Amino acid sequence: MEETKRRYVGIDLGKREYTMAVINRNRKMSIHQGKTNIQGRQALYKLLEPTDKIALEAGNLAFITAREIQERVGSEVRVLNSAKLPFIWDAPTKTDKEDAMKLAHLVEERRDEKLPIVPLPSEKEMERRKTLASYGREMKNRTRHINTLHALFVHQGHTTIVKKNLATAEKRREAVQILIGLEREEAEWLLKYLELHEQRIKELGGKIRKEAKNDEDMKNLQTIPGVGPIVASDLSPPRLRLMWETAAGSVRGRK
Repeated sequence: MEETKRRYVGIDLGKREYTMAVINRNRKMSIHQGKTNIQGRQALYKLLEPTDKIALEAGNLAFITAREIQERVGSEVRVLNSAKLPFIWDAPTKTDKEDAMKLAHLVEERRDEKLPIVPLPSEKEMERRKTLASYGREMKNRTRHINTLHALFVHQGHTTIVKKNLATAEKRREAVQILIGLEREEAEWLLKYLELHEQRIKELGGKIRKEAKNDEDMKNLQTIPGVGPIVASDLSPPRLRLMWETAAGSVRGRK
């Protein structure tokens, strides 16, 4: 395939809309815009060709879009690390159109070895990321409700109740007995919310720990002091291998 016979495409993905810049075979630029919902992405794919070389900035939607383009169109797709694209982030004026145009020129002018390419995660890795994201949200919600519950005690002058007294369901049920009025009502509802969050945290944690026992990279990483299943699961396989090799090298160096 001669490089002059292909098109170069840059796609800037927003939460609801995309902007696509295409460097056509006659070297002229064309701009297309649309929605990022399922129907919008399907319309986008109809504008692409199998010989296109496409660049997107890394992100959850970029990974989904890249995989769909590969499966439905067959184009070459490069997902790029936006943190290593200063000419985009440091630009005095930043618009979706300009970003898309810069991405298109980037894959036109640079070879792959000069691009900050992010490996496309597998379906298993994407599922792991979603599980970890859910786990993180549940942990944050639990912390938020613990803080709200603690504030109810302070409002009624019970300053001897600290957050460690609210760490478990049993301790919380015992502690709220001293509350009265509206604070007691709110506390009872918070206990229900916390019960649900902790139930979900237990389920997700069990899922993460089960995978950590069966994944060789994650098992190796957990031999490093301070690294447990959650931390191990939070790293992609390439990063896991890098950390494991680094740690192993450090151990060998001390021998």
